[in-house]
Amino acid sequence: MRQALVEVSDERIMRALLAADDVSNRAVARQLGIRDESRVARVRRQIGLPPYVRGRRPLYRSVREAFERQSEPVEGGHRRWTGTREANGTPVVRYLRRIDTAYRVAFRLHYRREPVGYLSRSCNIPGCVEGAHQVDRAMREAQS
Repeated sequence: MRQALVEVSDERIMRALLAADDVSNRAVARQLGIRDESRVARVRRQIGLPPYVRGRRPLYRSVREAFERQSEPVEGGHRRWTGTREANGTPVVRYLRRIDTAYRVAFRLHYRREPVGYLSRSCNIPGCVEGAHQVDRAMREAQS
């Protein structure tokens, strides 16, 4: 039995595209009973959505998001790591196939520069990953 074709407005296509988090043109066309998925692609372009890309997506949109979603602020202005750790217990941030310690990521996000040498903490809280509490060699030398 053939499915009856129903006229679908561009507005309905737009709502279907915006309702889903990351949906293909083909999926929207099937959902709405549209034969020509290029029409969905045209509406996608008109509303400024990027083209759908097949395959795996990163879990996070940025290193900052990866860091913030895997840590939480705690009392006293400190930050606790809740995310992935290496076998030795070091907290790590994985983003776009790159792995870095949470301490170095915290430093970069806070000071907006690469740390020089190894990092130490300016607080006494073990494992604190608060960016302002990370101190690099250049900072230690400037203090002495």
